[in-house]
Amino acid sequence: MLFLFSSLPRVLPRVFFLLLFAIFINGCTTTGETPQIDNLAEEAGNHKFDAWRLERSAQFEAINVLLDEADILMEKQAYDAAADKLERVLRIRPDYAPAWSRLSWLALQTDRPKRAVEMARRSNSLAYAWPELQSLNWAFIRSASKQLNDQAGYDQADQQIKALKAF
Repeated sequence: MLFLFSSLPRVLPRVFFLLLFAIFINGCTTTGETPQIDNLAEEAGNHKFDAWRLERSAQFEAINVLLDEADILMEKQAYDAAADKLERVLRIRPDYAPAWSRLSWLALQTDRPKRAVEMARRSNSLAYAWPELQSLNWAFIRSASKQLNDQAGYDQADQQIKALKAF
C-alpha cells in the first residue's frame, strides 16, 4: 500500500496527460452527422460515398480489389475504364447494389441522365435493406431528373429521400 502512495507523484502527471490527450482526440472526431445527400449527387468530384462500401470481407476480396481500382480510375476521370471494372464486378456478383449505384454516378458524370436513372433504380431494387444506399440512389435519380426536365421524377425522388431520412 505504501508503494502505491509513493509512486503517485510520478504517475499522476502521466494520467493527467493521458486524460488531456483523450479529451483532445474526442474533440477532433466528427460529430456523426453525415453530409447532406442533396448535395452529394451534384458534386462532380465527390464519388466516394460511405454507402458504396457495404461489405469488406475476405469473401468479397476480388470484388473489393475491382472496386478499389474503379475508385482510382474515377479519381483520374477515366470513366470508361472505371465502368469496365464495375461491369466486371457485376459479372461476378450481379446483385451487388453498390456497383449499380456507382454506374449511376458514372452515367451522371458522362452526361447520360437516362442511364443514371436506370442504374440507380436497379441498385435500389437490390438495396432494400440499405436505406443509406437507397437515399444516395434517389439523389442520383433526382439529379438526373433535373437534367431531363422530368418534374415528376424529381418530385418522386425528393419524396423518397425525405422518407428514407426517417430511418
